[in-house]
Formats: sequence, structure tokens, C-alpha cells
Amino acid sequence: MPLESIIQEIYQKGEEQVKKLMEEAGKESEQIIAEAKAEAEEILKKAREEAEKEADRLRRQEVSSVNLEMKRLLLNKQKELLETVFELTRQKIKEMDAGEKKKLLEILLKKNAESGMVVYSNKDDEEVVKEVISGIDKDLKYGGNVNCLGGVILESPDREVRLNLTFDELLTQVYEQKMSDVSKILFG
Repeated sequence: MPLESIIQEIYQKGEEQVKKLMEEAGKESEQIIAEAKAEAEEILKKAREEAEKEADRLRRQEVSSVNLEMKRLLLNKQKELLETVFELTRQKIKEMDAGEKKKLLEILLKKNAESGMVVYSNKDDEEVVKEVISGIDKDLKYGGNVNCLGGVILESPDREVRLNLTFDELLTQVYEQKMSDVSKILFG
């Protein structure tokens, strides 16, 4: 029997060691699982933060892109409107009554013409311009027709100086100089 008690004792000690090892392994596995969970939560937290940052960046980028597109569309519409105003003004000049046109031509010629200059106008205004020239005490000559809305072109006898006082040119100059003022009036 002594052998059996020794075997029994070895068996008991073996079971105690197995039990102790199992407890230690259980504790160690619980610790590993807890660490893994904590690490997984940290990774998940960082991934969420990065996803939120990326989503925010994309949202801001999209808003910025939409704002730029809206500004571009607005500017295009404003440009179209300004061009429409310009064309309406051109049309009003074409439809100007003869008396008003004659006054403007007299003013342009009296202020700008010098003796000996050659005067050009469009075909429709030829007779009016000739009449105005004959009424001015400057030796002006009618030189022929040019393609324009109205107004005149003055040229020195040596052809070195040429003043473009056509309504087309004057309108373009005023339009370019006053475009910002017109834009402020129309668009605030």
C-alpha cells in the first residue's frame, strides 16, 4: 500500500499542479483578452476619429467646390446680364432720333476737329455729317464711309493722327471704364 499512497500523492500533486496551471493560464488568457479588447477599442477609436476627420475634410471640400461652382455660375449670369445691357445700349444708339444724333455729331466735331482734317462716318449719317461740317468754321473734308453705329472718325491731312469717335468706340470705352460701377448698381 505504500506504493499506492505514493501514486495517490503524486496524482494529487499532479492534479493540483494542473489545476494551478489551468488557473494561471485562465488568468493569463483573461489578461491577454482584456489587452486585446483594449487595443481593439483604441484602434477602433482612432479609426473613427480618422474617418470623422476625412468625412469632415470631404464635406468642407464639397462645400467649397459647390461654393466655387455657384460663384462661377453667378459670375457667368452677371456677365451675360452686362452683355445684354451693352447690347441694349447699342440698340438704343442705333434707334437714336436724327435730331439728337445731329447734336452729338456737332459736339464731337466742334470739340475734336482741327482745320484740314478728313471726317468719316457711317453711310446713314453721311448727309448729316456733311451738313454739320459745312456749318463749322474749320476746313474739314468728308472722306467717306466706315462701318459703325454712328459718330465720326477724324484723320489729320497727313494721316498720322486718327481719332476714333464712333459711337461703337465711345460705348466700348465707357463700358470698360464703368463696368464695375454698373455691376455695383445691378448686383450690389
